[in-house]
Amino acid sequence: MTGLDKLQEIGAHKIYEKTHIAKRYVEDILNGKFSSMNKIQFTGFISIIEREYNIDLHELKEAYAEQFETDPSKEKEPFVVSQHEESKTEMKTKGIYIISALVIMGVIVFLIKPSSQEKVPASKPKVVQPLPIKNELNNTTIEKAKFNLNTLDKDSAAEKVGQPKEEVRVEPVVHISKFEIIPRSKLWIGIIDLETFERRQKLGSSSFELDKDKDWLLVMGHGFVNFEVNGEEKKFKDEKKVWFAYENGVLSKLSRSEFKEKNRGKAW
Repeated sequence: MTGLDKLQEIGAHKIYEKTHIAKRYVEDILNGKFSSMNKIQFTGFISIIEREYNIDLHELKEAYAEQFETDPSKEKEPFVVSQHEESKTEMKTKGIYIISALVIMGVIVFLIKPSSQEKVPASKPKVVQPLPIKNELNNTTIEKAKFNLNTLDKDSAAEKVGQPKEEVRVEPVVHISKFEIIPRSKLWIGIIDLETFERRQKLGSSSFELDKDKDWLLVMGHGFVNFEVNGEEKKFKDEKKVWFAYENGVLSKLSRSEFKEKNRGKAW
């Protein structure tokens, strides 16, 4: 029995529960439909499955390689030059030709101008004698200038003292990416880590957070509870026991049978 036969015997749903690989990818791998994933995804999924079940899936790797060798267009996009780019290149080339033609015409016109133009004799620069500046400043003028300067300095200093300093406000950085449970009354909550199936319980009405990057199962004594999932608030109002799953950053309400299926057949 090959590794693929063993996986098909186990079934896509059980493989998904054990490896946490999306069920649609597991089904595509079992059915040999590789177009839904790129080479990096496929290689990663196969490595996880081989490690979890201790099997060799070389036949799947060969099938994937063979499929992409016969259809290389799935891995490479052809290089296409758009008509718009060709038009831009053609216009740019025409513009260069026009500018070059204008430059050549200008050079020709300059060369055929008559060279017998009369030269204007350079005139000798006139020497301007500086006029003597009479020192007509008296003591009264100097005192007035000093008074004006002192007045300006005082006004400027007073303006600086009276001017309020501009207040710089720094807006706080708000992080809204989280998974928070907010009971609206006293509530019993059973919490299951979907990776390790470790269980713990909480009783009370205080809100608390769980790791948003992990997957969880929740069972609650009643459904009067709110959730904040990555900035979005979700409200529920159920008098009886309720079940939830938080997977891949998405919260969904479950039936009792769906909860047991995800919890390996256990109701809690």
